[in-house]
Amino acid sequence: MKENKILQVSEPGFLDYVHSFRGLAILKIVLGHAMAAAFIGVYGQFDDSHLVLMTSEIFYHDSTLYFAIISGLLFSKILKQKGYVHFYKSKLKHILLPYLFVTIVFTLTKIDFNHFSGFNEGLGYVLHKIWLNFVFGQASFAFWYIPVLLFLYVITPVLDFLQTDNSFSKYLFFIIILMPLLISRIPIMREYNLRFETLVYFTGAYSLGMFLGSHLNKNLVLIKTNRVLILIIAIISTIGLFYLYMAKIDVVGYVNIKETIFYIQKTCLTLLFLLFFYTYSKQPEFLKPIARDSFSIYFLHGPILYVILPLCVFVFKDIIIKPLTVVFSAIVLFILSVFISRIIVFLFKNIFGKYARMIIGA
Repeated sequence: MKENKILQVSEPGFLDYVHSFRGLAILKIVLGHAMAAAFIGVYGQFDDSHLVLMTSEIFYHDSTLYFAIISGLLFSKILKQKGYVHFYKSKLKHILLPYLFVTIVFTLTKIDFNHFSGFNEGLGYVLHKIWLNFVFGQASFAFWYIPVLLFLYVITPVLDFLQTDNSFSKYLFFIIILMPLLISRIPIMREYNLRFETLVYFTGAYSLGMFLGSHLNKNLVLIKTNRVLILIIAIISTIGLFYLYMAKIDVVGYVNIKETIFYIQKTCLTLLFLLFFYTYSKQPEFLKPIARDSFSIYFLHGPILYVILPLCVFVFKDIIIKPLTVVFSAIVLFILSVFISRIIVFLFKNIFGKYARMIIGA
């Protein structure tokens, strides 16, 4: 029966297994951020040479690649047939507008209005700051990915053309998928810039998703057939990352070898997670609302983490073993940030109804 499911010709417009994977992806992103925040709260700095943070980074760093692949997959499998007008209208209403709203809110919370001599000076500064934060994703530490995602939406027609036009363009399309092996994302800096390397890195992942979605049933069969090999590559890449972290190796020549291995690891895990949820007889119920509110959780969880971080560190401060303090604090931060995010979504939905999605993304 399961083989028949994999080999079926058509699928419904809603892919429940992709939805479940999206829910898992946002949880992995939040947990990774919770671990980093907890470590900084306990040790006072980000130090990925420490085994606790190193382990967290290896399993959770670059989890935004999951989102990029999912976005590309859903475009090819579902959204493309609805036309570009529907595609861009949907992204405008459900991604761009909520992103603008949360950017305005979080920018305003960080501005000290007592420093301005008059209304015009304050207004000019606020508008300038909002614009910079919007363009470069700096209103919250996790927002850097949204301008990258918007860029991917803009170039989607070009990628679609390359994937479907002719043999030469298809070769170029596959080169784009492989480019992140040589061109790495640039670590997030507290500055206003959008690095070309980062755009290339996530364009590769998005293109991979488009390829998977274009012949999804056929690709699921290939993933199932080669699942052992994919698992072995995922394990080897994970072991390789531990070695690179412990040996403090980042760059080899002109290539950030760490980010190269992360790209291999996360793409292999994507294939395995997709296959797992596809062959799962019943999708996990707890992931459904998480996936539905995934963008809202992404928008909201960062500020929530750092608001409740001091409380968590205070509660667990008497634990002598600091790594345990980090782990316990991270678990609490993770649970509370997801829970509070969903409470906020619940309130917005009850107040604004169907328009809540244009305000907060859910």
